[in-house]
Amino acid sequence: MAVKEESGQVSAEDGDLFAFEAEPDEGEVPGTGAATAAASLPVGFTILSVDDDPEFQRSLRLALANFTFHDAPIRILSANSAGAAARLLAESEEIALVILDVVMETDDAGLRLVRSIREVLGNAEVRVVLVTGQPGLAPMKQSLSQLDISDYWLKTDLTVERLHGILMSNLRTWEQIRALSRARKGLQVIVEAGNCLTRSRSLSDFSHRVMLELSRLLGVAPEGLVCVADDGSEEHGPLQARIVGAAGQLAGTIDMALSDLHQDEIRESLVRALTSRSHVDGVTSQVLFFPGAEDGPHAATYIATGRVLDPTEHELLRVFSAHINSGLINVALNSRLDRVAYEDSLLSLPNANAMLRALAPVLEQPVPRDRAILFVELDQYAASCLALGVEQGNLMLQKMAARLLTVFPAPCLVARLHDDTFAILGQRARLGHDQVEQLELMDGEDGQDFISLRAARLDLDAYEGSAAAAMALGSLLLRRSPIKSGVGLVEYEACEEQILNQRFTRSRELSRALRCDQISIELQPQLDICTGQVIAAEALARWTREDGTRVPPSEFISMAEANGLIIPLGHRVLHLACQALARLGQAGHEDIRIAVNVSAVQLARRGFMQELIAVANRYGINPGRLELEITESVAMHDRERNGVLLSGLREAGFTIAIDDFGTGYSSLAYLRDMPVTTLKVDRHFIHEIGQAGDGPVIAEMIIKLGQRLNMQIVAEGVETPEQAAWLQAHGCPQAQGFLYAHPEDIDAFLGRLARQAEAAGR
Repeated sequence: MAVKEESGQVSAEDGDLFAFEAEPDEGEVPGTGAATAAASLPVGFTILSVDDDPEFQRSLRLALANFTFHDAPIRILSANSAGAAARLLAESEEIALVILDVVMETDDAGLRLVRSIREVLGNAEVRVVLVTGQPGLAPMKQSLSQLDISDYWLKTDLTVERLHGILMSNLRTWEQIRALSRARKGLQVIVEAGNCLTRSRSLSDFSHRVMLELSRLLGVAPEGLVCVADDGSEEHGPLQARIVGAAGQLAGTIDMALSDLHQDEIRESLVRALTSRSHVDGVTSQVLFFPGAEDGPHAATYIATGRVLDPTEHELLRVFSAHINSGLINVALNSRLDRVAYEDSLLSLPNANAMLRALAPVLEQPVPRDRAILFVELDQYAASCLALGVEQGNLMLQKMAARLLTVFPAPCLVARLHDDTFAILGQRARLGHDQVEQLELMDGEDGQDFISLRAARLDLDAYEGSAAAAMALGSLLLRRSPIKSGVGLVEYEACEEQILNQRFTRSRELSRALRCDQISIELQPQLDICTGQVIAAEALARWTREDGTRVPPSEFISMAEANGLIIPLGHRVLHLACQALARLGQAGHEDIRIAVNVSAVQLARRGFMQELIAVANRYGINPGRLELEITESVAMHDRERNGVLLSGLREAGFTIAIDDFGTGYSSLAYLRDMPVTTLKVDRHFIHEIGQAGDGPVIAEMIIKLGQRLNMQIVAEGVETPEQAAWLQAHGCPQAQGFLYAHPEDIDAFLGRLARQAEAAGR
């Protein structure tokens, strides 16, 4: 099947359709339906003539030889069968009108072609005009009602004027339907683009999606760029706008300032759009302006179209830019939220959240990772803030941030975790002792300033755990830094995590032990050195598991202070001590007192004195029999408040002892004013008795001090007769230690007192 395309210059006279044109060229078979484009004519609207009568085809072309629509000649294709026409319609979507013979190879060939166009090809735009030379052969009234057919004519009724009118009306209808269809498809593209762009999380992703969707809307190749400007101030003018996305031949301009763009015409169009805050139309290009939010960035997009856009496309671009502008606002908001969530506002550095986000994928990689995280803490920050103000502290942080970025350049990630603590993620070899030493010297106004810091390094090849746990472990390493080495860099040891896990497990066990009454007390006797008589005892907490094993106090007391369990632990010990005092009273030992250790956390609790009095009253205990032991550092801390509290306790009848005296930093003037009844000499000074050198000089000084202040004096940790003899010789009246007795339960202690009373009676 051949197809012929022609346009002629011969006009018909007197309205007669059936005029004749020249004979076909040699090699062209009349009636085959061959059509070729006339290269010399501009492309106009296309119609398809489908008829098996070659004479009608020839006459039709002659009748339309001078016909124009929108000042352009039409383009005529011809086919001599329904099958050939169907193939042409399937290959081209630009056919506007089909002049179709009803009867061809079959009586209903034309009607079947119409059904195929509408239902099989799904082409609802093309207009169909039926013609026939055999009226009455087809049920036309029924067909016209069922099929989308524009018109139906007998060939004998067609004149040139009537034919021109039919074409004019149907081409205008097709043009309107086509515009509506393009607008509908364009709006669908815009809606899909809007949905797609709402998922953009960054300006680069937003710009990439804008280029793709804009190209799809206009049906052109992605060739263009997107630039973003912060605001309209002089220092952020249009030429300072940054190109955040580009495609095609402009792909190499990404991250370039608009002022550096070499393509003058494109640069000028974008500057004009950003300055006028409006779209800029070009002959072969288009620039769209996106205003963004009032206080956010605005953007301009350049795209090469290669042609002048029609009114429908301009209207679609107007809707597109208005619709897509919400995407720019959303991206700007996300960027702002990201800055709030992942950037330190003071130093413009990544914050702890950003470090966690960067650290997590590193830990997901298999070993070897060749990565480490370095933790750095400034020792002088708090002191500077307190002494010189927060501004001075901020200045120190800014200097340190600049120094960190210099010593640890990209690809290392430098982040401020909190206050004066920083973290650096990078290759292990770049986070060593040499780099830490470089941080201690910073450029100052008068040369170089020295700043003291602590540092700890966590080798990620030796670490197994989450990113959050690694950050917490880094803080713990910094706390241990001066304990382990005092200076330099503390390294993570693989056992650290195991120790922490054990402590966590032990902490949970302690909480359960308090609920299940696994905490008890033992009493260590305090004796009169001269008579050897038991005059008091110290209540010591003991933890015995269900299986009978014991946890040493050195393990669980400090842990209880760290996790807050010291409050319920101290409360239980206080109750047990009062129960023991009640039993002692019932046994006739009303003169024996029991000392209970009180932690700083307990003492700081509001209502502590009232609780203490209530417990003593509950068990019917004389407050003078319950001695409260507090450490020297606790007694001196917040002296005004603690002094009032201790005075209140003393007035209530309780006796007060300073435990471990000599190990703290007491002021003797404050000690003199404290309502203290007893000084306990720390065991460390007792152990010096009998040793070479100055020996027990501090113990002797404490004993004399207590005597001058009219206080009771108790020596702790007495283990040898030599120590006891020295203490007696120097006037220390009381002592406790393994030389006299180990801690024992209440039953054993009552037995000791019974034996003592029996011996005294003899």
